[in-house]
Amino acid sequence: MTKRGYGMVAYLGMSDGLPNVCYYNNQEYGFSKPYSEKTAERIDAEVHRMIHEQYERAKKILLDNKDKHEQLADLLVEREVIFREDVEQIFGPRPWKSRSDELLELQEEENRRRAEQMAEEHARKKAEQAANGDAESNNTPPAPPQTPNV
Repeated sequence: MTKRGYGMVAYLGMSDGLPNVCYYNNQEYGFSKPYSEKTAERIDAEVHRMIHEQYERAKKILLDNKDKHEQLADLLVEREVIFREDVEQIFGPRPWKSRSDELLELQEEENRRRAEQMAEEHARKKAEQAANGDAESNNTPPAPPQTPNV
């Protein structure tokens, strides 16, 4: 039994068999459990069930994609280095966004927002300058004509 699986069930209540129940023992170094032996057996059974279920799920995914894994292995032997595009060509695009894609989208959104703010600020300043320029041109006498030097 894994400590992580045990913690998921006993401390976080992350199981169908023992949902939303925390059997947390605040005495980390104590030898007593804040639950009965029967509950401990249920926790053990639930952890074993979860591990078995995920093992079977992983095995099915690997077997269902056996040919694609062989293609990937052949490509690695041929090139030694592969890229995201290579993996997508074999397996197809991810059904979810990668964290790097999420971060890039957030950065692009922030850049767009900043560009819009800068454009608005520029337009506002230009309008102010035009308004100030018109006011100055109305209050400032025209410059005298220059005579050519002969």
